[in-house]
Amino acid sequence: MTDFDARREQVINDLLALIRKYSSELLLEEIADGDSQAMPKDGVKHLAALHDLRDSYDWRLQKQPDNSWYPCEPIELIAYAVDDHSQRAQVFCNALLVVSELDGTEQDYMNYRWFQSPGEAWFRGLDEPWRSALLAGFAVRHADSNALEREFWTRPGAKGRWIEPKGKSDG
Repeated sequence: MTDFDARREQVINDLLALIRKYSSELLLEEIADGDSQAMPKDGVKHLAALHDLRDSYDWRLQKQPDNSWYPCEPIELIAYAVDDHSQRAQVFCNALLVVSELDGTEQDYMNYRWFQSPGEAWFRGLDEPWRSALLAGFAVRHADSNALEREFWTRPGAKGRWIEPKGKSDG
């Protein structure tokens, strides 16, 4: 295992520890009801899928099959932090998506959220322990990005700073 792989696993484990600690039933119900465009009874299906994610897959979206709508749809929407959801739900959903990206999802959830919505300032303004855990996730995520992706997000006019691993400078 490389140093990078060990760091990535540590960040995942730190985020999962927080996710486990703060995953109350009320929070899961808020997330399940987080898709304002949902069809009737979708909240029930989202909640069941969240329970399955917790109970069978230890909160790792990458391991849960067939989750593109249940429960991913409200998780993705809430993570934008633009609606009237609690900050607790917004932080929790962003943590789930960071773990998913670090686990190797094909989805690119977090670059938009870092640079656009909710944005770098939102993440940097979070209370501990979420702030440090999520920033560490972004640092590892950015360290694993390809050159084209890095060029796109560091171009003039990008709304956030690229997070480099220790020893590298902003581009």
